[in-house]
Amino acid sequence: MIKKGLPFLLLFLTYLGLLLEFPLKRRGLWFLFSSATVSIYTVLHILKKEKNYSIEFLFSLALLIEGSVHAFAIPWLRMAYFPFMVFITAFYGQKTVISLLLLIPFLELGNFINGERLIEEITFILSLAATAGISLFLKDKMKKTNMLYGSKNNPPESPHTPLWKTGAGGIDEIKSFNDEKVISHYLESMFKPDEEIKELLTAAKNIIFADSVTLFMSAGSILSFRCSTEESGSIIPSDGGLINLCIKEKKPLISSDIIEKKLEVGYLKKDKISSLVAVPVMDGNFPLGVITADSARFHAFSSADSDILQMFSKQLMRILQRERVYPQIYRSHTTLKILHEESSKLLSSLDMDVIVQSLTDGAYRIAPSEIVFFIAKGKEFEVLRQLGLPAQKKKIFTLKGTLLDMVVKNKEPFYLSDVRHYRSPIMPFKTDNLGSVFVLPMLYEKEILGMLALLSEKINALSPYQIELLEVLGNQASTSIANARFHAEIERLAITDGLTGLFNHRHFQERLSQEFSRIDRFSEPLSILIIDIDHFKKINDTYGHPVGDAVLKGVADKIRKTIRNIDISARYGGEEFAVILIGTDERGAMNMAERLRKAVMNKTFSTDKNTFSVTISIGISTYTKGIKRKEELIEKADKALYQAKRGGRNRSILWSEINR
Repeated sequence: MIKKGLPFLLLFLTYLGLLLEFPLKRRGLWFLFSSATVSIYTVLHILKKEKNYSIEFLFSLALLIEGSVHAFAIPWLRMAYFPFMVFITAFYGQKTVISLLLLIPFLELGNFINGERLIEEITFILSLAATAGISLFLKDKMKKTNMLYGSKNNPPESPHTPLWKTGAGGIDEIKSFNDEKVISHYLESMFKPDEEIKELLTAAKNIIFADSVTLFMSAGSILSFRCSTEESGSIIPSDGGLINLCIKEKKPLISSDIIEKKLEVGYLKKDKISSLVAVPVMDGNFPLGVITADSARFHAFSSADSDILQMFSKQLMRILQRERVYPQIYRSHTTLKILHEESSKLLSSLDMDVIVQSLTDGAYRIAPSEIVFFIAKGKEFEVLRQLGLPAQKKKIFTLKGTLLDMVVKNKEPFYLSDVRHYRSPIMPFKTDNLGSVFVLPMLYEKEILGMLALLSEKINALSPYQIELLEVLGNQASTSIANARFHAEIERLAITDGLTGLFNHRHFQERLSQEFSRIDRFSEPLSILIIDIDHFKKINDTYGHPVGDAVLKGVADKIRKTIRNIDISARYGGEEFAVILIGTDERGAMNMAERLRKAVMNKTFSTDKNTFSVTISIGISTYTKGIKRKEELIEKADKALYQAKRGGRNRSILWSEINR
């Protein structure tokens, strides 16, 4: 009883300290208790191998993560929960994982009780649960795959072992699969289009704030349901309607008054639909289907939302193309073996550096040689990775006059089996003793994303089969590179205000938290500006909302061009903007505010009938040692802005000057 009671009492006291904000108030004492708790349960559970303490052990680790987030005021530390959850799913059973998931909300009990960040906390917990669910699912699939392949009896080859063992007879040995069912199982496990489509639809829903986003597939003149963010069976296609018109005319449409005009949408759902945006999913000039977003709100969508949905439709088209292409892999079991080992690495990452490394390593396994990979940078190309060549002092090159320039213009793979009599330069840098060269452009929708070049001292270094495999690998790499670029764009959209192009309010708060936490370590000055457009409601009432949007964009553009590159500008809400001035004291903040104010005042805006100008009021606050939280800094800037408004507008006010 004592053996179980004392560790549990220590765990309870650590948890109670978290609720009482001890990580902030008495950091050293709380971390002493937390470390002792983790150490005791590590001994009981790990060293003594007592399974009964698994939940307590894992919960003590979760407590340590949450306490660190509170103590150091670094919100992104909470991301540690996700690899933590993936880790425990790998070593613990389903019951243990679910039990821990049920305990995680109790770590945020204070926020739930106070109603702070309620939606954010619920979203975080649901995301964590989804991560655990996916990890458990993948764990189960891997077990089944290992049983099917008998992986214990056939360990994988080293990733650095070339597949081609050349001798007098060329290729000595290539292992292949003989069972069609095994190949089918592989394809199903590697490519899951429905899951990818569902993830894209969910991302689109969150970005444009839709009630639901749905994909319908075209089969002649009939549209059929494929996937939706709604529950299965809640979306029912009907004949005709707006979505059929969209795919018939092959262009996007937006409707904001569906109920008033009694328009037919083209599908049924239990909730009402007041606004709709629909975009066709096109493969060239052929419509594959239509992606729709609906909302119960009137005028819920803008042309910007339609543009975002068009970007998602292109990504959906890529997934649908891959869905058609993958069965062609059956033509060669040997090719499948190589794609199993190499393409899976490309599919597993959205990081450009990881993708390029996987591509060059895979190319070396297929054809050992000197390798260079270039990424397109406008009209120039940058060397991202090279194997077997001396390091280049210069990384970015123009390809004019080289063999690579010809490949860029023709957009076709090119193999020169004997370069001894080729007079033009091969590479944009010096190369010696070349016998043959193969250049593979990374193409996606006729756009060159990059180039892979294989150089060899041997003449006729590559066989046709090696070239075919390199092209297959290159096609997959092109898709992965395009996906990485798309993912980076989605991440940008998630932190950007759609109208002005500045950071959104959420990202402003996150960056201010980061900068605020740095003050304790580096003691650098920090100031913020809260900016408000004077009489903005009058501008909307007089000229209309489109002109009001143009004013917001114009002011945002002036802010972006006036502040330094290291400063952080955001749309704070409505007609308000905010700027974080890093390393800037009170005097520097006032100088920057005045530059902004004068820049906006000197800008003119045009309508059909006349021109006008606007002014702004700015509140300024600078960090002092008496400020303990970022909210205090924002509050002081808000009060200074209020004083600027009361004082007649079109002025900049320092918080420190209010009470003088």
